[in-house]
Formats: sequence, structure tokens, C-alpha cells
Amino acid sequence: MTREAGPAGPEIVRPGLSRILLAFERSGHPEGCFRTLHIAGTNGKGSTACIVEAVVRRLAGPPVGLYTSPHLVSPEERIRVDGKKIPAPALRAGFRAAEETAGPFGPLTYFEKMTWTAADWFRRRKVRLAVMETGLGGRWDATTACRPAVTMITNVGYDHRDWLGDTIPRIAAEKAGILKEGVPLVTGRLRPAARTVVRALARSLGCPSWELGRDFDWREAGDGTITIALPGIRLDGLRLALIGRFQKDNASVALAGSWRWAVAEGIGAGTFARAAREAVRSARWPGRLCPIPYRRDAAGWVDGGHNRDAARALAREISDSPPWGTGRNVVALWSMLADKDAAGYLREIAPHLSGVVTYRLLHDRAADTETLRRASRLAGAECVVADDFPGGWRKARRWAGKGGVVLVCGSLAAVGDAYRHLEGEVP
Repeated sequence: MTREAGPAGPEIVRPGLSRILLAFERSGHPEGCFRTLHIAGTNGKGSTACIVEAVVRRLAGPPVGLYTSPHLVSPEERIRVDGKKIPAPALRAGFRAAEETAGPFGPLTYFEKMTWTAADWFRRRKVRLAVMETGLGGRWDATTACRPAVTMITNVGYDHRDWLGDTIPRIAAEKAGILKEGVPLVTGRLRPAARTVVRALARSLGCPSWELGRDFDWREAGDGTITIALPGIRLDGLRLALIGRFQKDNASVALAGSWRWAVAEGIGAGTFARAAREAVRSARWPGRLCPIPYRRDAAGWVDGGHNRDAARALAREISDSPPWGTGRNVVALWSMLADKDAAGYLREIAPHLSGVVTYRLLHDRAADTETLRRASRLAGAECVVADDFPGGWRKARRWAGKGGVVLVCGSLAAVGDAYRHLEGEVP
């Protein structure tokens, strides 16, 4: 399933892999030049992909590709080789070339053109291994046309119900559509209803599977590090650059998936352990519970989670042990897309905030400010409306006061606004 995500006009969903498969065929199968570590899930895909790429780049050697979505500020962020974004002229040329592959099934969608361009760029740069994140779902996602060496599903929750289904089993079935016969699977902690669906499909396809909490897990060591016990290897003294308990789950899935690949490649435990320690210590993923600028004492923080599960994880962090320290006034600068559960999201975090400032995103699916104001009332949050992000930042900054924190949250589009207005280009 592919969502149209162009810079203008309404987004649409056009199910099916026929267009991207034909595009690959007509261009000499660029997707056949590399294998993927393929990642699906409701939350945590980007963070997981970031860590996987950091591990395998140290083990496989350059060049290693990374394909993620959506972008925060510029579309070049989505396609990287050895950490470097595709140049803007190359991206534009890729889109033009992708458009020329259109066949009887119709023109490619924006996401399909982006996926084709990523595969073609990886071919041109002689990439042999790429980490690829699904855009939406899995079964009909354009990335599923590529060849996985390992598949990963971070978790399964409620999101994109209009496209993926309104029950956990249906959503799980869509996410599990990335599974390929005999290809190893690694999953995060799954709800029982999701686990039943995913494990049944894995068995039917002969996919050996590991699940976080069943086959591997992490524990805190008491000195700020964690230990992750994987089948066949124990990783001690891991110090994560990424912040939050949920990132420890993501890191565990990332290292488990990387380890499955490493074992198949004949890489030894000692070599893998050194790469894993270096990778988690250095890996950063803009947009998920991190400060702007990247200092823990910063007065501005961002979190792009946009569903209730993500909000619940965020609430745990800011209530139990806030990463910016205790005793600081926290005001959310918050906005969401119209197809999200705004009131449900805000109910999770509102008890831990001094107040909320909201504004309308510059996005074709943005929720209007009256909807956001109403959601704030339903969530019991005191809310002030701003005309735009800069105005919202000024209001939130005054409300938070000296020493207070402004938390930009509710949407990756809001996080993109924060980078655009406060820090500039995403690294």
C-alpha cells in the first residue's frame, strides 16, 4: 500500500505493488543489486533503522544505504549512503527517471518514485546492503518489492486505521506483509492479538523468528548502561545516545536484527559486540525525544510521535524521569494531522504539562485549530491558539518561563517546523 505524499495536493492511497514492480523491471532491476534489512511497525521504525545502519556500516563496510520516511525538512533526508544525503539534483533526476517508467498500471505515486530513486541511487553508488523502513503498512508498501536478508517489526498499534484496518489483527497482518519465505524475522514486544497473527504467518512461511521479551531482552545495569541478552551473545555496557525507555526496546530490536544478519555473514561475536557498542553510543535520530540544539539542558525539545501509544511512552518519560531534569515548567507546542486521535494523544501527556499552545500545520491533512482546541478541552488541558509555529513558539516560551521547557510534539510535521525555525537543516 502506498500513500501519495507529494509536496502539494491531497494524499491518496493506491494499493498494490504492480506499479513499482514494473518500474523496477523496466529499469533493469536496481532493487536486485542489494539486500535489505527491512523494518515495519507502528512506532520506532526510524530509530530502529538508524541503529541498524550504524551497526552494519561498521561491519559490512561502506557503502551502506539507508531509506526512511517521512522527512522533517527536506526530502533528501530520506535517502542516504554512508550517512550522506542524496544531493538535491540527483533526487530530482531520479524522480524524472522514475516518471519515465510509468506503464499500464498508471504513474508512480510520490512514495513509489522516492523508493525507485532510492534503489537506483543505491545501485549507482554500488550499495550491497541497505536498511529500509516501510512508509505505510508493509504488505503493499513499495519497499516490499526489495530483497530482504532480515525483516523486523518494531510493534503493532493503532494508527492509519483508514488504510490498515481498525483492529490489531488486521493491522498486524498488514505489517507482517513484509515477511518473505525463509527470511528471519525479529519483532519487538507484541500485543497478544498481533503476536498470534505474526507468528502464524512466520510459521507458514518458514521464517525463524525472535521476539523481544520472549527470545531476547534488555535490563538496566545501574550505571546508566544496559545489557541486552540475544540468542548466542550477551552485550554488556551499552550506553545509548537515544533517550527514553522505548529507545531501549528499539535498540534491542535493532541489535537482534543486526545480529541475525551478522551470524549469516559469518561475523564473530566479539567483532559484533564492538560494533554494537560504538553504534548505540553514536546513533542519533532527529525528531524522537531529543533536544534542539542537541544538548540536554536545551530549552526546546521535540518528539514526533503521533498516536496514543507514542504519547503514552512520552508521558512515562516526562513523568518518571524527565530527560531535561526535574522541577522545570513544561509547555507543549502541539499540533496534529486531522486523521489522528488528537484528544486521545493529549489525554496521555496533559497531566504532565503546565499547558498547551496549538497551531495549524502547513500540511494538506492538518487538523484545524478549532478541532485541536476542542481536543484540548476533552483532554482537560489549558490551551492557547497561535497563528503559526513562530507565534506558537513565542507564546509557549513566555508561558514556560525562564528555565522552562517547550516540548514540540504531536506530529513529525511539527518537529519539521521546529528544525526549520530553530535549528535549520536536519543533520
